[in-house]
Amino acid sequence: MRPVDDAVREWPRKSGRTARNHVFDAVRTRGLSYQSWDEATWAEVSRTAGPARLHIIALGHSLGGHHRLHHTAGINQLRRLADLVFGSGATEPALREVEQTLSSWQTSAHLLEWQVGNAVLDALLSAGSPRLEDLTDTLVRQLVAEYDKVDGLHSRRRGLIKLSRVLASKGIIPAPLHSNENKAGPRSDMLSTVPPQWAEWALRWRKYSTHEPGTIRSMFSVILIAGRWAAEKHPDVLTPDQWTRDMAAEYVADTMQATVGQWAGHNRNRSRFGQPISAAGRAMRIDSIRGFFCDLIEWEWIKPRFDPRRAMSMPLSLRAQMGPNPRIIDDASWAKLMAAGLTLNAEDLKPYGSGRARKAGWKATYYPVEMVRAMVGVWLFGGCRIDEIRRLELDCVTWDEGTDDTTGQPFTICLLHIPQNKTSRPFNKPVDPVVGQLIDAWKMIRPPQPDLIDRKTGQKRQHLFCHRGQLVGKEYLNHNILPALCRKAGIPQTDSRGALTSHRARATIATQLLNARDPLTLNDLQQWLGHKHPASTRYYAAILQRTLTAAYKKADYFARNVRTIQVLIDRESILTGAAAGGEQPWKYYDLGEGYCSYDFFAKCPHRLACARCPFYVPKQSSRGQLLAVKDGIDQMLEQLDLTDDEREALEGDREAVTALAKRLADTPTPAGPTPRELGTDDTFIPLTQLMQRISPDKGDEDSP
Repeated sequence: MRPVDDAVREWPRKSGRTARNHVFDAVRTRGLSYQSWDEATWAEVSRTAGPARLHIIALGHSLGGHHRLHHTAGINQLRRLADLVFGSGATEPALREVEQTLSSWQTSAHLLEWQVGNAVLDALLSAGSPRLEDLTDTLVRQLVAEYDKVDGLHSRRRGLIKLSRVLASKGIIPAPLHSNENKAGPRSDMLSTVPPQWAEWALRWRKYSTHEPGTIRSMFSVILIAGRWAAEKHPDVLTPDQWTRDMAAEYVADTMQATVGQWAGHNRNRSRFGQPISAAGRAMRIDSIRGFFCDLIEWEWIKPRFDPRRAMSMPLSLRAQMGPNPRIIDDASWAKLMAAGLTLNAEDLKPYGSGRARKAGWKATYYPVEMVRAMVGVWLFGGCRIDEIRRLELDCVTWDEGTDDTTGQPFTICLLHIPQNKTSRPFNKPVDPVVGQLIDAWKMIRPPQPDLIDRKTGQKRQHLFCHRGQLVGKEYLNHNILPALCRKAGIPQTDSRGALTSHRARATIATQLLNARDPLTLNDLQQWLGHKHPASTRYYAAILQRTLTAAYKKADYFARNVRTIQVLIDRESILTGAAAGGEQPWKYYDLGEGYCSYDFFAKCPHRLACARCPFYVPKQSSRGQLLAVKDGIDQMLEQLDLTDDEREALEGDREAVTALAKRLADTPTPAGPTPRELGTDDTFIPLTQLMQRISPDKGDEDSP
């Protein structure tokens, strides 16, 4: 019993003696030395110890080495237990260090004592040391996973996650834990409906894939769908290396006819169950399984029996449905959102805190309103992805000054540094100075925050939108800020193109920049958005119908290239049959100084520079004068499409007219001879009757 005597020597005499005697009685009753007791035995002995229960647990911790005995026995008085195990006040330095660090990060004060304090004591007791430096990443993860399974102890889990942020900032563990640690990996219900052999291949691929986490998740679900499809259509095919080219083609064909939920195995949202899958959904099912087989072949896990790039290529009919269709927000709603965002205040945001606290007059928002305003400013004017907004560096704004080329007036330039994204390296983009002003206002009051690891580069750095030691939530902008802006702006959260999301702002801004009065070129817009390929930019920006109409009108195609000419129709020649027999012309084109009686005038190369061939009828001739007074003559207009040379001659100077006439000098006329042979190669008869419009002006119609 000497080790027991040494352990209780520092305790109050009465408590120590009671604990010693209780252990001695238990040893005698069980006939087993306390050194052989397991954790369950120590817990059972403590339950009958009465006031000495904590002391028995402390002895089991110190002498038996059962560092999780306090959890097994259901002990809540962790501070008293820690004093008995480590000595009075031994854990105070660790507690103080954690609380001070979290306080500097603006962690809520009411959580520090009971949530964080108990989590720290729990971790120290489990490690068997009062020093933070002795905590390990493995231990903290085990504790978080353990408390995730116990109802009523989720607060302890949240406290351990806060502790992990402190440990990570001090370099004790490599990275902090996240609240969704328990959601990592596939759910059991996803795997239960897939053949085990196929699931094993899928999990192995998931482990070694280097795609983005979101891409891996979406591809993994499709890989499982393919496994369920194979189990239904080809029950004997259980692994990817058994697939053939015919199976690949059959999979693509069945995917084109698949419905929502088919082969999904676990469809929680059944609102569209049984309906045809969208074009994007079918494309994802084909692209993902093609990528899966390409990876397996490239990694030499299977021998290629077919080329997945050809056998599983996307059908052209499906590709035709996948064209760019930017989900822009209409101008009126976007203007209201901008007005709401620039006037956002704390009252517009969802209040933070318990109902009891709010009733007591406590007012707060989950994030400081200055931080929210800065986020809204970047969203409204930056055209950034949500991941880029969350990962902005603390010093992401650079101020400069430029000079207007026209007026010479100086203006302020605000450059926003965009971190590395999924398609490009870090780059700077110009944004409205209001973005920089809002960011500077947030930085003025931003409390110090720890360096966090950037998930793209793996390097630790300061992030702009970091609070309480962690990045702003992934869904905070979509689930909290945008609904608040919609309420303030008085617009619905959905429109004809779907829900208003953060990414739709990117398409809206890109489209506005492409349709501005002085628009960005597609290449400039590509660089501003941070796209690697111009094709990606077309999915975010579209030429608006009104812009296209204005551009077409400005091009003035019809007025520049189309003219109308007056035609005289001799009905008498038609009725008598003279026109049909070729004895007499029936159509006369008014050339101003004469008429052309060639039926195919529109195809005549000399129609503008008339060579006065036999088809030409001067107005001063008897035949021309007869047409002017003859009965049965109808007048009509005929449309002519001008060539570039004819348009230049018509609109240009005398040199253009002469050049046209010379080019036609050796071109045969409808009658046969060339203008040079007729001696009219330098003659030009302008079409003075050629009109700019199909119908004459109203004034012309009214004139006699």
